[in-house]
Amino acid sequence: MMKKLLFGTMAFLILTMLAQADDSADQLAKKTAGEFLDAFKSNRIEAAMKIAGTPFYLKNRDLIKDKAELEKHFTEEFKKNVGKVNDLTHSVKEIHAFENIKGQITEDKEKINEVLKDGDRVVLFEVKIGGNEITVAIALAVRQGKAFVVGVSKISEK
Repeated sequence: MMKKLLFGTMAFLILTMLAQADDSADQLAKKTAGEFLDAFKSNRIEAAMKIAGTPFYLKNRDLIKDKAELEKHFTEEFKKNVGKVNDLTHSVKEIHAFENIKGQITEDKEKINEVLKDGDRVVLFEVKIGGNEITVAIALAVRQGKAFVVGVSKISEK
């Protein structure tokens, strides 16, 4: 009887800790992805680079494996959008653990599997710029209590 009670208590504690770890990974991913969008909006490349990791996924492109190349890409993209994204607002639509959605990914599967591992997160944002509503997926590697943006993809636009 005592062993069953002890086992049940241990199982409950482990499941509780796993649920808390999932929740904290979600919160960390949400916070980091939001900071990335804010850096993009305010053209702060250094801030984006601090929370970006490589390899970096972009739809219809080879993975960016080098930090210097990633910084060059951000510099070009951010400059293209200066003044165009001043009114950018964003809100989280969904947060997914990669292991729960990887079976649904059909496009660029090999590249995405190189960037994301089980335990990582994909945060879907509704981004509004001017009259446009865009759904953006931000991929985050969650490692040792830190999150890094490792991919961005536009999902849809209205």
